[in-house]
Amino acid sequence: MYQTEASGTQDCDSWVEFDNPMKSIRSMEAVMSEHQMLTAQQIADQLGGQIVGDAGVKISAAQVIQRATPADVTFLSDPKRISVLKSSATKLVLAPHSAEQVVRDFASITFILVDDPEMRFLQIAGVLHPRRTTSISGVSQSAVIASCASIGDSTVVGHCAVIGRNVKIGRGCRIEHGTVIEDGCVLGDNVILHPNCVLYSDVIIGNDVTIHATCVIGADGFGYRTVNGRHERLPHYGTVRICDDVEIGAGTTIDRAKVGETIIGTGTRIDNQVMIGHNCQLGPHNLIVSQVGFAGSTSTGSYVVCGGQAGIADHVHLGDGAVIGGKTGVHRDMKGGQAYFGTPAAPINEAARNMTALRRLPQMRNTIKQLERDVAMLQQQVMAEASRTSSVNTQATAIPAADGEIKAA
Repeated sequence: MYQTEASGTQDCDSWVEFDNPMKSIRSMEAVMSEHQMLTAQQIADQLGGQIVGDAGVKISAAQVIQRATPADVTFLSDPKRISVLKSSATKLVLAPHSAEQVVRDFASITFILVDDPEMRFLQIAGVLHPRRTTSISGVSQSAVIASCASIGDSTVVGHCAVIGRNVKIGRGCRIEHGTVIEDGCVLGDNVILHPNCVLYSDVIIGNDVTIHATCVIGADGFGYRTVNGRHERLPHYGTVRICDDVEIGAGTTIDRAKVGETIIGTGTRIDNQVMIGHNCQLGPHNLIVSQVGFAGSTSTGSYVVCGGQAGIADHVHLGDGAVIGGKTGVHRDMKGGQAYFGTPAAPINEAARNMTALRRLPQMRNTIKQLERDVAMLQQQVMAEASRTSSVNTQATAIPAADGEIKAA
């Protein structure tokens, strides 16, 4: 049996299946709860909002404005966009207090005026559409756990999960179905690994970390040398360290270091399908949007933002507070506190001027071609005039005399 907080060290060469059965899955009646109806007055009371319109309007769901039905509550963050309500079927809208005057033009819609409508909307959405709680309890019979793994109190392990030798898992973790944690990994408290995650050996995860489905943490980086016409892999002896309070989106890959650690800083949020190369050092509280690619040994400061599909070259540093726009290609260090855009990356104002000039290129090309034609025509006219003038001058300089002698004109 594997090691728990209360047990001693056991033989590490054997694999065992945990012998406590899963608790039964909740009944269908418990899962399929009835639709909850809320009135505008109930919502206003819960949010501390001000009603403008019919307090008795009932709703049963939350939806964005464009797809809202009369049974849906929705929200409007910017009063300048209130015209979108003309094409919406909703009967109940959360709006900011600054919209109090303009909402009175929509007599068929009830408004609840609140601070931060989007957050208040999500609060109500959580009541109307509560997320299902996990059906995992305890450790599944089908989980395969090394006898010398250590698992903290209140940690649950799903079906077909594999936990390797000398793995240490903290308290209150959730290891979901099909996840593989290889030898020597260390997980802190309250870590959630969603289905089919893979942690290669010796990966270190801090506290309060969430890693979504199919992430791969700690695979070898992309390092090769061409020797005698063949690409030979460079060994990777390092690992990956993910600090506290990090969330990593589905399908993201983070490569282990050649030596040392690839590090994801505290509080950083990484979207789906991000690629982080070996030896990268991402700072605290970064926001990395989907499909960003970091080549090896890239580093970032604090509160760096990278928009979707941005590409960061190897050994580049992004300073504190740098904002990299979507699809931007970064090939050199970027100072902090600025926004960058384009390929190659440039400060956003410069990039905007470059893009404006680029859009004008077809027109400029046509203008240049017309100028070339005009210049060619002028050259022909000048040459023709010069030829005519030369001919006249030649005739004028040689006039025959009556006795056959040449006299000057």
